[in-house]
Amino acid sequence: MPKKRSSAARSAARTAHVTSPALALDTDQQPDVGPAKRQWLWTTLRVAALAAAAATAYIARDSPHVLGLSSRSEDPPKSPSQNIGFMAQVLQKSQGQNICKPEGFVSDTYSDFDSVEALNHRVARPLDKLVHTKFFRTLKVDLYKPCQLWRTEGSCFQRDCIVQPLDASNVPAAWCAETVDQNSFGPFLRPEYTDKDFAIVNDETYGDGLWVDLVENPERFTGYAGAGANAVWMSIYQDNCFGVAPYLQDTAGGWGSQLVNIDGKSMPFVQPPHKRRELAPFLENLAEEDRGVTLPADVPREYRVFYRAVSGLHASVSTHICAEYFNATSEQWEPNLGCFISRIGAFPDRLQNMYFNFVLLTRAIQKMEPYIASYDYTTGVVKDDRAVQRLIPKVLKAVRKAGLVFDDSELFLGSDGHELKAEFKENFRNISRIMDCTGCEKCRLWGKTQTLGLATALKALFSYPDRAFRGRFTSLDFKRNEVVALITTYFQFSRSLDAIEMFRGMYQNIVTDWRASQASQLPDK
Repeated sequence: MPKKRSSAARSAARTAHVTSPALALDTDQQPDVGPAKRQWLWTTLRVAALAAAAATAYIARDSPHVLGLSSRSEDPPKSPSQNIGFMAQVLQKSQGQNICKPEGFVSDTYSDFDSVEALNHRVARPLDKLVHTKFFRTLKVDLYKPCQLWRTEGSCFQRDCIVQPLDASNVPAAWCAETVDQNSFGPFLRPEYTDKDFAIVNDETYGDGLWVDLVENPERFTGYAGAGANAVWMSIYQDNCFGVAPYLQDTAGGWGSQLVNIDGKSMPFVQPPHKRRELAPFLENLAEEDRGVTLPADVPREYRVFYRAVSGLHASVSTHICAEYFNATSEQWEPNLGCFISRIGAFPDRLQNMYFNFVLLTRAIQKMEPYIASYDYTTGVVKDDRAVQRLIPKVLKAVRKAGLVFDDSELFLGSDGHELKAEFKENFRNISRIMDCTGCEKCRLWGKTQTLGLATALKALFSYPDRAFRGRFTSLDFKRNEVVALITTYFQFSRSLDAIEMFRGMYQNIVTDWRASQASQLPDK
């Protein structure tokens, strides 16, 4: 990360710039002096200005107020960017009273941040109960499909990387079919996807795959890190985001400890400041935007939607890891605020894109409501089947009441709409292939599941008209694992928004504790 000048040095430079006679000279108004004398005058004044700046910076190095200079937190070089201000809002409370929630509308949607958090409060509990039922916790995933894009470095064999398979006897017979050898069909291989699919869909009723219990294999810190972990996200951003992705710096990895950068150097987590007024400058110092890299404003909206979906997924993965981080000292799973700050604070646009994905998934479920409501969720486990019948209507009702949150009819219009949609689909399918290159089984499990979940939402929004979800659904082609992935991914983003509020509270506790410690050190009157 590029080094920045200290506040004192910047203030000193400004002081020299304003007060130095050399910089105040207007050559058109100077007395007529000879060239040699003029050059001597300019040189003398420049040296004086530099000396003044150096002396000012040196004196103010430890005590910025000695010369009336302000510290970085009180006199930042510029106003915090919109993204940085948003991140600061997420972590702060307003005037020590109410939690300061993000304000304004989520980009490229018709939903504001406050409404998104309010909706999450309504769906979080029923979703949590829903994903613990047999139908939604059971999924077949091809975890051993070889990487077709590059030579991998091997697999992670740490305990927390390994997926524990589900015994086939615990899988309802209706979901299972005899494994079919694709090679036996010769040239008539069953396709990995249809024209309507936005991802590689591993049909549970044929082919290879491992039955897993998602609840028993949660997404959290695994220890998977290094070049292999970073290569996955770098490939997704650099090769599949239509050229609008930001530069990935040392916090690019979506999984693992993040104690190792992509350059192999150590990367300890950062700790947030104790003073609330120092938070925005602190985040500005971390921000990738400060290197002049942001999402361009003039790219087509379809490209932005694609990028936000990928970025939001990346942020959500990172948030889950930080929310359930393994503390090697205490040997306990616990939230890690420093992890959250370094992974999300440095990329505040990712935080906003988590909200975007929650909105995108909400709109897809709104559109699919009749289909989801009438789906057969029978597993043979009476208690779970009754729970699903009770919980699905609660989620659908809350989602319906959210109103218009995203208008999918506004995308892929014009003469090039069809071509653009085809390119969009192919790039998103490629992300499915990239997930096969993840060396950590559990990371691969959740990467493939959530990619399929987002792809299912995109399929509902952009492959079918609204009328297809009314009547007998004869034109629809959704596999059981797509329905499971959609609801599971919606819950994963719900978890992420809950985690944001948790980290917000943790930061406020730091500020409160620091204030209390400062008050206790004041002399008695």
